[in-house]
Amino acid sequence: MARKQIVVLVGMLCLLVVSFTNTAMAMDNADNPIDQAFVNDFTQAVATAELNYVSEQYMQAWKAEMDNVAAGIKQQYKFDEDKGRIDTYVAAYEKVAVAAGSVEWINWSDRDNDPKHRSFGTGAASASLSAKANIYKQATLNLITTYQGLSGETKYNYAYSGIGAELAKIRQQHHK
Repeated sequence: MARKQIVVLVGMLCLLVVSFTNTAMAMDNADNPIDQAFVNDFTQAVATAELNYVSEQYMQAWKAEMDNVAAGIKQQYKFDEDKGRIDTYVAAYEKVAVAAGSVEWINWSDRDNDPKHRSFGTGAASASLSAKANIYKQATLNLITTYQGLSGETKYNYAYSGIGAELAKIRQQHHK
């Protein structure tokens, strides 16, 4: 009986450690300049065109950051074969992003019609772009972990220095 309790306690301890680790990682990952720069744009975007614009800018920011950290990792290697593996990784995530975007289009479509003749809801474009952005973000966070392990640096310095999609500025330009 005591052995069984010890196994259960060890299992619970492992789950607790994983839970705290995942929570800490999630909090750390939310503390990045890209999400911080776009939070106001996403909360203020109302019209479909605005959501599409903000989503596209957000996706492009994460794609650029993914490419940047991948380039930083490749600088840590001296052999082309090793660098090629990073290129393969990035290319695979790019394919997954396209697939994720495509699935979102289907999610916003009239699935009762033949795929060649379907209509899509107005949220399809922004949902597709957001799905792609989420894939690029995950790839970037994975690459950052790799970069930190290779470089010995504990904090990654993001290349992104923008201020989001600047939705308020765009609105002002169109209302003049």
